[in-house]
Amino acid sequence: MWNRFEAAGVALAAISVDPVENNRAMVDKLLLPFPLLSDRDGVVIREWDVFNQVENDIAKPAIFGIGRDGTISYSYIGLDYTDRPPADELFRGLEEVTADGSR
Repeated sequence: MWNRFEAAGVALAAISVDPVENNRAMVDKLLLPFPLLSDRDGVVIREWDVFNQVENDIAKPAIFGIGRDGTISYSYIGLDYTDRPPADELFRGLEEVTADGSR
C-alpha cells in the first residue's frame, strides 16, 4: 500500500520499543521505505497513552495521523499486535489530516 501513502502525500514513521539495532535489522529485512524509530524507554508510548499495561515494555499497535500544525486528526489504537484498521478506514482518516492541502 506504499503507493497509496505516497499518492496521498503522507509521510510515515514508525516507533518501536525495540533497540535501534533491532529496528535497523527490521527495516533492512522488510525493505521498509520509512524510518523505524526506537523509543527504548517507552517515553513516547506512555505520553501517547498506548503503553500496554498487561505486557510490560511494549506498545499497543497504534496509528496517529498528525497534521503539520501538530493536531491529531486520526487515531486508531488496537487491542493487540494483530489489530489494525481496514485500509479504507485508514485512508479515510488520513484524508482528514491532508484535507487542508498542507501535506
